[in-house]
Amino acid sequence: ISAPTAIVEYDTRDNVFTPTRGVYAETSWLASREALGASVDFERFGQVLIGWLPLPGNVTLGAKADYAWSSDGTPFFLRPFVPLRGVPAMRYQGDSMAALELEARWQFHGRWSAVAFGGAGATRSGRDAFSVTQNVSSGGAGFRYELARKFGLHAGIDVAHSPGTTAVYFQVGNAWFRP
Repeated sequence: ISAPTAIVEYDTRDNVFTPTRGVYAETSWLASREALGASVDFERFGQVLIGWLPLPGNVTLGAKADYAWSSDGTPFFLRPFVPLRGVPAMRYQGDSMAALELEARWQFHGRWSAVAFGGAGATRSGRDAFSVTQNVSSGGAGFRYELARKFGLHAGIDVAHSPGTTAVYFQVGNAWFRP
């Protein structure tokens, strides 16, 4: 694979570790070309939009929207998949993918907070007159402890469930951590 990638980012988060307000957006376009040494030509587009909004009562509402598309010839390990907590990576994979996840974090006592989250995603693949759509949803809960007030760094555990799978995640910072 020889694939230069163009990335455009927009970031107004108040904290890179565990945001309580702001927006993070990232658009990427990857183009693999035989002329650059790749074995096959293909493209991949991705769009991520994440936002956090503080609510009364020490609650932070977060939302993440994700979309990705890939062209014919994209290797299986670069094809879009549903990136939700509780959904095994690459299990729901296709030519295109869309997902939405919501999270509420309640700072209920000193450095302790509780987290509840849920989401849904879908993939679509199509070849000639045949197409397949896969849908999945997931949800769960967890807790966080603020390790470093100066940096706003929280860490904790999430337990997430989707059809046929339950997963435990050890989180440091936000579950949707981006650079």
